Amino acid sequence: MNVFDFFGSAVCHQMAERSFFWGNCQSPLCARCTAIEGGIILGVIFLWLAGRKDGNRPFSPSGVVLAALSFLPIAIDGVGSYLGFWQSNNLLRVLTGVLAGYGLPGLFLLAANFSPAKENVNPVYKNTGEQIGLLLAAVAYGLLVWLGILPYFLVAIVSAVGVVCFYGCFWFLILRTVTAGKKFPCFLCSLAGGFFTVFVVATIVQRIS
Repeated sequence: MNVFDFFGSAVCHQMAERSFFWGNCQSPLCARCTAIEGGIILGVIFLWLAGRKDGNRPFSPSGVVLAALSFLPIAIDGVGSYLGFWQSNNLLRVLTGVLAGYGLPGLFLLAANFSPAKENVNPVYKNTGEQIGLLLAAVAYGLLVWLGILPYFLVAIVSAVGVVCFYGCFWFLILRTVTAGKKFPCFLCSLAGGFFTVFVVATIVQRIS
């Protein structure tokens, strides 16, 4: 097991029949988790580059609808395939995964920064167009993975870092809530917390499997 597989085991079942292969190299995550973590990475990168770490303004009505609808396909495909109504495939898993993943960082950011006691004027997304652009970028990434265009190491790195960011989002929410109004390096501490959580969870998974 390499370091990418170790990181992946902290969130994913890593079933071979639901994963991608580059020769003998299996993706660290299943197709759906690969897409989710890729979407998360794109969301984090966008919010970071756009300087939205203090975003606290609720989404526009159309943005709320888009965010809600983005989670609907993964719920339908997951439940429907589990109940035996149809057999899912890696393309469906990728598309539903990126739709669910791209918006998670924005939702965590809003939950961490929003305060009912003050005026929330800093946008997470300036408009719905930004959400749509991010969604399309996530879909493009998922399709490139599905088509086998992206190399193994790039997908593996994105997947591993995505897992860290996934857990880091929870740490960011907790730290921002606890340190509200105080100067505190929430981003760096959240990143460290994400690494720590991945290490602990993956170690436990390896020992019991």
